[in-house]
Amino acid sequence: MNQSSTPSRPRVLYVEDEIIVALDVEDGLTSELGLQVHTVHNLSAATAAAQRHEFDYALLDLNLGNGERSTDLGLALADRGVHVVFASGYNRNEIREIDDFLLIEKPFRISDVAQAFDLPVTRN
Repeated sequence: MNQSSTPSRPRVLYVEDEIIVALDVEDGLTSELGLQVHTVHNLSAATAAAQRHEFDYALLDLNLGNGERSTDLGLALADRGVHVVFASGYNRNEIREIDDFLLIEKPFRISDVAQAFDLPVTRN
């Protein structure tokens, strides 16, 4: 009898410096979108995770505090074929350097992320 292999869940790198926000969104990414989530809270940890792991998606808070921005990380991930979406409290007109990327404005719902990643919501 052949064992069927279970396909692995898509992996997302989620970068958010606000820990309470990160916990809530991480839960939604896992339970509602069925993603395997790797959450980090600063640019250094995000860069290290991107070097060690393969990701299908990246949801990157644009401004990470202490003057850190995830722009260069997003560009590098996109060059590797990762579907990158930025999140920010700023609107599109205030952020010119990511014109070629999707931006979801904070606060957002998991359904906004699903739409940006072109994923179905598995649970409402």
